[in-house]
Amino acid sequence: MRMHVLDLGRLRLDKNFMVANAVVATQRNPNPQGRLIDIPVSAYLIEHPDGNVLFDTGCHPQWAGPDGRWPEHLQDALPVIGGEACMLPARLDALGIGPDQIRYVVLSHLHCDHAGCVEFFRKSELLVHEDEFSGALRRYALHDHSTPYVWKDIDRWTHLDLRWRLIGRREPDQTMVEGVRLLNFGSGHAHGMLGLQVALRSQPGVLLVSDACYTAENYGPPTRLPGFLHDSLGFMRTLERIRVLARESGASVWFGHDAAQFETLRKSTEGFYE
Repeated sequence: MRMHVLDLGRLRLDKNFMVANAVVATQRNPNPQGRLIDIPVSAYLIEHPDGNVLFDTGCHPQWAGPDGRWPEHLQDALPVIGGEACMLPARLDALGIGPDQIRYVVLSHLHCDHAGCVEFFRKSELLVHEDEFSGALRRYALHDHSTPYVWKDIDRWTHLDLRWRLIGRREPDQTMVEGVRLLNFGSGHAHGMLGLQVALRSQPGVLLVSDACYTAENYGPPTRLPGFLHDSLGFMRTLERIRVLARESGASVWFGHDAAQFETLRKSTEGFYE
């Protein structure tokens, strides 16, 4: 089994999205300057003899422009930094892997920077939390363009015969293939979050938690809530569960958008983990 870390570019956004109240006005500084930061976008490919597993899919290659997938306000608030070479199709192609060679695509959630390339995986089983699926389709049906559930992405899905598998909110964690365990986190950052626990020979293992926890700064201690959040109580419950899993298994926690941590990881262009 090999695990590849796929570098899918960066998002440039206000730090207050990542850490609530990162920049705060005071009496001495009533008009503080906002701070734009670059955060990594990533996916993880697990090559396995029982079938390849992909965790998340990044942004759609045609996210930008007047006819781009993303609405104008999202293009302005969190533009993608990086060209076609940073997009998932190119990263997989560089590894000699095509979309039809992926058995499972695990979608941590359906925001635009994690589910943008869903449409390319027409033979894969697409795993997503049932509440996340319902929440995204509700936004689509209501023509709600105000959230990271991108209407044009979802519209494309509805016109394809995709193989969805919905993970129930009370469904237990489960082994997908030997050494790869699906984690059902539930509500928190989004309506329904999924993660992966990956066993490796070279180290105790890895917890891929995606946006269940953006960064080490959110993880703490002390815990710091992000500025963008669906369910604060669910977020806190999930963080505690991740801490327990990490403590009991000895696995490392790989956060969803931690620039400092991501810099230390071996990318697919450099090698792999096994």
